[in-house]
Amino acid sequence: MKLCVFSSGSKGNSSLIQTEEFNILVDCGISKKDLVTNLELSNLTLNDIDYLFITHEHIDHIRSFNVMLKTKCVIYISKGSLSYIYDYYNNKGQFKDLELLNNKLNNKEIITFNRINNSLFYEPININNINVDIIPLSHDCNEPTGFLFTEKSKKLCYITDTGIVHSDFFDLINNCDCYLLESNHDPEVLMASDRPYYLKLRILGDNGHLSNEDSMYILTRVIGKNTKLILHAHVSEECNLSHIIELTRKRVFKDYKIDESNFNFYILEARRSKEFEIWK
Repeated sequence: MKLCVFSSGSKGNSSLIQTEEFNILVDCGISKKDLVTNLELSNLTLNDIDYLFITHEHIDHIRSFNVMLKTKCVIYISKGSLSYIYDYYNNKGQFKDLELLNNKLNNKEIITFNRINNSLFYEPININNINVDIIPLSHDCNEPTGFLFTEKSKKLCYITDTGIVHSDFFDLINNCDCYLLESNHDPEVLMASDRPYYLKLRILGDNGHLSNEDSMYILTRVIGKNTKLILHAHVSEECNLSHIIELTRKRVFKDYKIDESNFNFYILEARRSKEFEIWK
């Protein structure tokens, strides 16, 4: 399995996951031009995408959703996010996109996640040899989700845009080979920024974004002997700095007596990352 992050942050989010059989896109929050350019760099076109997984409906995650509707890919999305997109197209008068969305639904090419007996957990999705667990998150939108991609015994955990990660899911995401986890802001830098006070409170809240300390604490509870790669994602350009992320990680890991040298770390930005080979 290979992973390439096309963009991560408030300017746009989109990642490509490649297996021997499939090309999977997680979010399409960049322009069509940028999406096409990034795919070309991976020797792919829009029609080479087999599956699209949407985390939630904020524009920096669905900017090219109407473009992807016109491709052959199967789209996975929560019912809440899909409902918002309907309202968005309707309110904007984008009736052609709305009609296309209806046609996709009628052809069963858009699949929504199902809760298990109305519990916190969702039914997992199986795509041949890939299992996808749906992780409910906590953000100011309709039914946001993260994903756990499992191929045989190998696991990739993909979580961004959440104020908290419920401890009930720590066992599920335990000992993954790779974590792509939000590390959005430093609270002191955020509070000293020029952002409106209401926005600061929103970001700091349970329905906001994970701070550096929040992110590192979660990692201390879930990383294991199989963990090799940790990607710090959705990093704020205004309210965070790379060296603060690294200093926070060092401090928190030291407090929990975790040896940093056992892992490879990478801070993602609003531009294409290198290609990561998660496992062979």
